[in-house]
Amino acid sequence: MKKHIFALDIGTRSVTGIILKKVKNQFELVDYCMKEHQARSMHDGQIHDVKEVSHVIKLVKQTLEDKHGPLHHVCVAAAGRSLKAIRASTEFALEHRPIISEETIKHLELSAVNQAQKKLLSKEDVITPANYYCVGYSVLHYKLDGETIGSLIEQKGEFATVEVIATFLPKVVVESLIAALKHAELKMQSLTLEPIAAIHLLVPESMRRLKHRFSRCWCWYK
Repeated sequence: MKKHIFALDIGTRSVTGIILKKVKNQFELVDYCMKEHQARSMHDGQIHDVKEVSHVIKLVKQTLEDKHGPLHHVCVAAAGRSLKAIRASTEFALEHRPIISEETIKHLELSAVNQAQKKLLSKEDVITPANYYCVGYSVLHYKLDGETIGSLIEQKGEFATVEVIATFLPKVVVESLIAALKHAELKMQSLTLEPIAAIHLLVPESMRRLKHRFSRCWCWYK
């Protein structure tokens, strides 16, 4: 199973497990299993009965293990109904010195995410951002001197800007997921949100940015 990936979609009505293998730059489906919840153990993507949900996870896991061997780590897609999406940006003075490393770009992205976390505190229904986990972010724009650009690597200008949209989930949602996996003897390898997973699968990156620009114009006229 070293070359395979085990993933779970823990939904309100059912739990689906899939096993994938990477072939060059693509993933191929090896096997899958879906089991429905026997009780109302989840509501709107939130786990209300950890042990009941873990029982269904175990059933899915055991079914796949019977065919493919032991499974210890899992990638999880969580429902996005409770998420909060925050848009933020950060600016970096270049002084006509080019950015030469991806590490610098990553630092700028994470600085923008940190700004998003600060903006989260300003929302009326958020008492403290400590009750939320950042579970992912997407870069909306890289800008050089205020103009959108595809990449900041080796670009010269006065200042660079990175704009992101960061997604946050309530702490209780994430920790209940971890608890359910622990009861099923699984460790979370990665966590994403169902809307993010669907977008990356179905919508090309160029179209994602185009869609965002359209939605921004709609908000402007509204």
